[in-house]
Amino acid sequence: MPVLNFSYAVIKDFAAFQDYVQQAGPLMEKAGVEVVVRGTLAKTKRGEEKPAHIAAVFRYPDMDAAHGFYETNEYKTLIPLRDQACDMSIYFYDE
Repeated sequence: MPVLNFSYAVIKDFAAFQDYVQQAGPLMEKAGVEVVVRGTLAKTKRGEEKPAHIAAVFRYPDMDAAHGFYETNEYKTLIPLRDQACDMSIYFYDE
């Protein structure tokens, strides 16, 4: 069953975030991850006000592929850069 990854990033260091995206993007492409949508928070209509952030939705073939991507050595080396660049939340949803 396909899995959707909803990721939310509150940026702490824009330059470091750009570096993270440039390095993570090719890893995602190599792993066959589909980018469904990316966007920047424009306005909260209803619900708790959140700090400005970037949101993205990615599609994986299944939960094993989703977990597997984050467990690769290549991605693990990016975690310190990601954590320097932003506070990121990552959620998986069955599609």
